[in-house]
Amino acid sequence: MDDRESVRLTSLDAFRGLTMLFLVPDVLGGFSFYEMARQNPDSALWTTLARVFSHAQWSGASVWDFIMPAFVFMIGLSMPYSHAARMRAGHSQANIVAHAALRAAAFLILGILFLLPDATALDFVWPLVLLSLGLPVPALLARLFDREGKRGVDFFEWLWWGIVLGVSAVHVAMEVPYASNFYLHDILTQVGMGYLAAFLLVGRSRRIQGIAIALILVGYWLAFLLYPLPSDDFPLSAVGVLPGDERFTGLFAHWNKGTNLVSAFDVWFLNLFPRPQPFVFNTHGYGTLNVIPMTASMIFGVMTGEFVRGRRERSEVRNGLFAGSAALLIAGLVAGWLVCPIVKSIWTPSWVLFSSGGVLLAFALLYELIDVRGYQRWTFPLVVAGRNPLILYTLAEHYRWWVLVPWRHTFGRLFAQTRGAPVLDALACLLTLWTFAWLLYRQRVFLRI
Repeated sequence: MDDRESVRLTSLDAFRGLTMLFLVPDVLGGFSFYEMARQNPDSALWTTLARVFSHAQWSGASVWDFIMPAFVFMIGLSMPYSHAARMRAGHSQANIVAHAALRAAAFLILGILFLLPDATALDFVWPLVLLSLGLPVPALLARLFDREGKRGVDFFEWLWWGIVLGVSAVHVAMEVPYASNFYLHDILTQVGMGYLAAFLLVGRSRRIQGIAIALILVGYWLAFLLYPLPSDDFPLSAVGVLPGDERFTGLFAHWNKGTNLVSAFDVWFLNLFPRPQPFVFNTHGYGTLNVIPMTASMIFGVMTGEFVRGRRERSEVRNGLFAGSAALLIAGLVAGWLVCPIVKSIWTPSWVLFSSGGVLLAFALLYELIDVRGYQRWTFPLVVAGRNPLILYTLAEHYRWWVLVPWRHTFGRLFAQTRGAPVLDALACLLTLWTFAWLLYRQRVFLRI
């Protein structure tokens, strides 16, 4: 048996990297296949690829729908490792929880920064300013002021985080009134709102963690069920429902697009903020309240991380991962048949179970190949991307045009006139960002917040 407290989990880095290599070419849909389908509506190839690498219209799931659950699940899976590392470094539990709260705030602020208008050059670079929290600035300050002991580094860490987060929070508060598309359903804002709740369950018994998940899913399901259905003459177009959109009847009608609890909450909540135009609906039906069941997905990741870190043979861990994934997939399918539909847009309880099972299955396969059988050489491109996921996501989300400018200047005619221009853009973005991640990896620079 082996204790994995201080051993880096290569399969986790590879899984992060695999997720990022799908995500960074085009955060709206893998490799811009949706653009190719739009330009070539009669092409069966592009239509199929677009369907696989775009979100499902409402119920059901595509490959692309598992990207966010994978991201969330891996954050949860990393929590026990992060907690153990800080414990070994001599931090108190109170200090660790406080640091987790700061991380949650950083995720939330970074997600909101992506939504703000870039009115000045400072607005444009501000996400990178926030990511400077991942640089070893506190250690450099401690060395500069001759306070290199643990207490000195800790002092400068709290000072640095306080300054960066405080100034960023003020900047966000001043700019939000000018953000025409302000919302809180995107991945980083959701992680920021749910991070601390999941982190507080690290080290708790499986019974307590399971009860927390059950309370979240049952409570969320019951809240939807109790929310009243619209009248028969309700104007569905007013809430973004188009002719031909999927509509449920009977029990499942409580989870219809535009007329559910999540949509109603955001019409109230998002309009509490000053904004240029009132919020009416989200085109895809996403909502702020998704953070509640998403936190359950993160807790599944926490449970998995603690299971993998335990004193067990690797083959026993592998068997447990496969068994857990099968149980969650079956539970999700049964719940999707009897209890509520599988809808990623509003993160239904059945989706939590089904997506967690799918993500756990993918992780189990990587764990089997990499950590059990020892096939690690092929993972290098994935590990490079997996060690710096946040900077890659930030560049892909907020700076994609800037990344592509050199390519278009150099190969302008190729990028502008070829029929596969969107895919070429995606591949150029992927190659550029992976190369940047490789340079960081070579220098042992890993930006984490």
